[in-house]
Formats: sequence, structure tokens, C-alpha cells
Amino acid sequence: VYKRQLPAPAPSIETAAGTAAEAEGRLAALAAALALAAANRRDARVLAGLPAGWRNVRSQPRRTRFAEADVVYDPLPDTITVIGAGPDTVVLEHDGVRHTFEVARYDGDPKVYVDHAGGCAVLTPLPRLPEPVEHVAPGSLLAPMPGSVLRVEVAAGDRVAKGQAVLVLEAMKMEHRVTAPVAGVVSGVHVEKGRQVEAGAVLAIIQEEST
Repeated sequence: VYKRQLPAPAPSIETAAGTAAEAEGRLAALAAALALAAANRRDARVLAGLPAGWRNVRSQPRRTRFAEADVVYDPLPDTITVIGAGPDTVVLEHDGVRHTFEVARYDGDPKVYVDHAGGCAVLTPLPRLPEPVEHVAPGSLLAPMPGSVLRVEVAAGDRVAKGQAVLVLEAMKMEHRVTAPVAGVVSGVHVEKGRQVEAGAVLAIIQEEST
């Protein structure tokens, strides 16, 4: 029996356009990263003549993080060549095709706007070193206000019911009961009677019982 082999269907315009748009978007993010690096070198007050990202001994590729994309570059893939990279204009060659990107930033606006043949990409840079945040364990009971620990009603290992008093704070000459938000087991008590605490201090930790 002879079966004719039908050719594979050609991609639709929507599929082809979507693929091209995704590639253009990735190049736009790279252009934004290169433009930011060029702007940093332009505004540098020390060793401004060195290339952006220069290291005597390089151990890691360079990275620029945006809320919308994580750009890792330098070295670049063999298919991408940087023709020019300035704070306002970046020209890239991808698979033999040149792409020009106009990059803009505005006072008071943290976003980076990248105009290209396919439209405009808007990217939000993320800080290289985010502000440290204090880690609070799940189930932590936090002091609702500054005060003094008047009484501790539980100990580590005790079972508590939802709404049961865990300890009592004294603030502004008034007593404030701190209760268990869930039923569970007290896995730790971090204060003792007479202890002065600040608002937000961890008083105790309750491990919720699984149902």
C-alpha cells in the first residue's frame, strides 16, 4: 500500500510573529543591560576609562537582573555580536541581521524603555544587592507594641488551643493578652517575665497542628 508523505504544515503568521517577537524581546533586554553598563561607565568617577565590567581575573559571566528578565552575558552566544553599545543606542547583530535599539530613562522613573523595530520594551532594573530582611520563622508570635512581659502562660512543648493566652504584655499601664492564632504546639518561647520587648519582636513560635 502506497502512502503519500504529506509535507509538514508551514508555521502560521501568528506563530512566526510570536517567535520573532520573543527573540526581539530577549535582544531588547540585552540591549537594556548593555546600555545601563555603558551609562555606569560614562558616569563613573573612578577609573572611567576601563571597559564596563572589567576584571583582572574573570570567574563569572556578567548579569543584569530586571523584574521581567534575567540577562546573563559577557561572554555572549556566537550568534550575537555587539556592533555598538552606548547609554542611549545599542546595535546588535543576531544571525547576520542588525538590530538597533534606542534606550531611554527618565528622571524619577526607575524603568528602562527600549524602542526597537517590533515595538517598545519596558524593563524594571532590580538592585544587585537587595536590602537585607529579617527572617521570621512560620508561626512566630510578634509583639504588637513595645512593652514589658508581665506573664508567660506557656512553655515549649505545650499544646495550645486557638485563642488561648500565650503571654501577657504590659504597655501604657495596661495589660495586653497575646493569644495563639491557631491550635498547635509551642515550639519555642523567646522571652521571659520582666523582659522589655520592641514592637515586632518574636515572642514565641507555635507549630500549627495538621488536620
